[in-house]
Amino acid sequence: MRRITCIDVAAVDLELIEPFSISKGAATEAEIAVVRLTLEDGTSGLGEAAPFRAYDGQTRASALEALAEAAPAILGVDPLLSGQIHDRIKASAPGSSCALAALEMAALDAFTRREGIALWRYLGGKDVPLNTDLTIVAGDLDHAARCAEKAHRAGFGTLKVKVGRDGVSTDRQRLEVISQVAPGCGLILDANGGYTVAEAENLMRECSGAELPVELFEQPVEALDDEGMAHLTSLGMWPICADESCRSAADAMRIVTNSMADVINVKTQKSGFLETLKIIEVTRAGRLSLMIGGMVESSLSMSFSAHLARGAGGFRWVDLDTPLFVRKHPFRGGIDIDGGSVTLDPDECGHGVQIESDQLDWQQLARENS
Repeated sequence: MRRITCIDVAAVDLELIEPFSISKGAATEAEIAVVRLTLEDGTSGLGEAAPFRAYDGQTRASALEALAEAAPAILGVDPLLSGQIHDRIKASAPGSSCALAALEMAALDAFTRREGIALWRYLGGKDVPLNTDLTIVAGDLDHAARCAEKAHRAGFGTLKVKVGRDGVSTDRQRLEVISQVAPGCGLILDANGGYTVAEAENLMRECSGAELPVELFEQPVEALDDEGMAHLTSLGMWPICADESCRSAADAMRIVTNSMADVINVKTQKSGFLETLKIIEVTRAGRLSLMIGGMVESSLSMSFSAHLARGAGGFRWVDLDTPLFVRKHPFRGGIDIDGGSVTLDPDECGHGVQIESDQLDWQQLARENS
């Protein structure tokens, strides 16, 4: 009765309240694909593919192609068999991490809904409290001041500032303005690989001299610049976080072995669920700290990540704020963010997200013959 018998997909465009701008580009809307996976007894689970072209080049079109290739391969499988599902998807559509994440997410949601348990209980049950940062996207000084002041008033204690697009001088000015209007807020700087090593070190020295409250420097240089990451980590000025540099457990092992970072940011959309678990274990074994984050994701995918973080525990930094950038979600339930505090409905099974009013244009990907 737990076998997967049908998989559908719907393309959904989510308008953002402002462009989500990083050093490598921007998105004005989130182009996601919602997956609905149904079991033999009629239980359904939801998943989301949330590609972000500016981050890694993935697109919804490529995700939809991968989903169409992978879906038939997991028909008839028990959704509890995460390893088998992962391997079949990877063999059928190896190039799309967000398609992998969507199908794994939907399978786990369906399984835990059928069993009548919240997803976080199944994923470790540690029940740790979560507090997310709020992102200030790349922009000018007025934008930085306005967003930081609003976030401070709303009760956020940590601000994640996108840097690396407009140069060290402008970024330093933005950080100074943000610190002035949001006193007491810690700062995470996220360059998405937008600096050279020299630029990143220059910013570190200038901001340290100005005593700006920087807690973490995320992906300061390009993903493949192992030497640059290791050099900046060796300075011991700020904790350095690997994001684009780490997509797999093998990457995590390389980062640990070569002392390339102090922290690893895990994201289910960039690695898939099962690979994310492996990255977490390598990171812990290597005595590095953990951050959980995401792409430009809706409340659906971010709810899944919140359940993972709440169940597994051990995340020093939490970055699950992108649902706040979506003007209107087609979902209800799941993650709720209030002044940085992340809560999940304790009475809901699975990840707790439902479709608000089902007017989505569903397309069948795979179905077992009756």
